[in-house]
Amino acid sequence: MIDPHTLLLYGHLVLFVYWLGPDWGVYVTTHYICKAGLPIEERRRFLAAMLRIDLVPRSCLILLFPVGLTLSDGLGLSPVTGMWLVPVWVFFLAWLVLSWGVYLNKGPSNGSAFRKIDNGLRWIVAPILVLTGAVSLVLDIGFGSSWLGLKVMLFGVLVFIGLWLRSFVGDLVLGFQRLGAEGSTPEVEAIFSNMLARSKPVAYLFWGTSLLLAFLGLAKPF
Repeated sequence: MIDPHTLLLYGHLVLFVYWLGPDWGVYVTTHYICKAGLPIEERRRFLAAMLRIDLVPRSCLILLFPVGLTLSDGLGLSPVTGMWLVPVWVFFLAWLVLSWGVYLNKGPSNGSAFRKIDNGLRWIVAPILVLTGAVSLVLDIGFGSSWLGLKVMLFGVLVFIGLWLRSFVGDLVLGFQRLGAEGSTPEVEAIFSNMLARSKPVAYLFWGTSLLLAFLGLAKPF
C-alpha cells in the first residue's frame, strides 16, 4: 500500500511540473502576441491561448502551498497541524475557484472585480509568507528546519515576482486597444516590444527562484 505522505509528495511534484511547464508556454505565446506584422485577429488568438495555458500554472501555484504545508506536517516540521490545516485548505481552494473566475470573466481586464480580489489576496499572502519564513529562518521558531523556513520565505518572494509580472498586463491591454484603433504603427508596436523586453528578466528571476525552491525541497541542505 502507498502511504498518504508518498501520495502527497507525488502530488507536490506533479504540481511543480505542471506549474513550470505551461509557464514556458505562456512565455513563448507572449512573443507571438507581441510579434509585429501578424494580423490583429491572429494575435488575439494567441492571447486567448496564452490565457487558457496560464490557467494551469496559476492553479498549481495556489495549490502548492497547502499541499506543501500538509507534507511538512507529516514530517513534523510545520507549526500548522491537525485540524488547523482544514481552514488553510478551505482558503486556498476558495482562492483557486476565484482564480478560475478571473479567467472566465473576460481575461486580462484590470477592471475585473475577480482580478482585483485575486491580486489583493496575493498582496496579503506574499508578505505573510516572507515574514513567517524569515522569522523561522532567523529566530529558529515556527517551522522545524532552516531550509523549510527559507523555502516558505522564497515562496512569498515568488508571489511578489508574479505580481511584478502581472503589472505588465496593462501594457498588453493598451497595446491591443491602440492596435485595434490605429493599426500596426511603430509607436503601437513599441508598446508590445518594450513590454516584452522589460518582462524577460523578471520571468528569468521567477524561474530561477522556482528552481531554488525545488533544490531546497529535494536536498534539504540545512
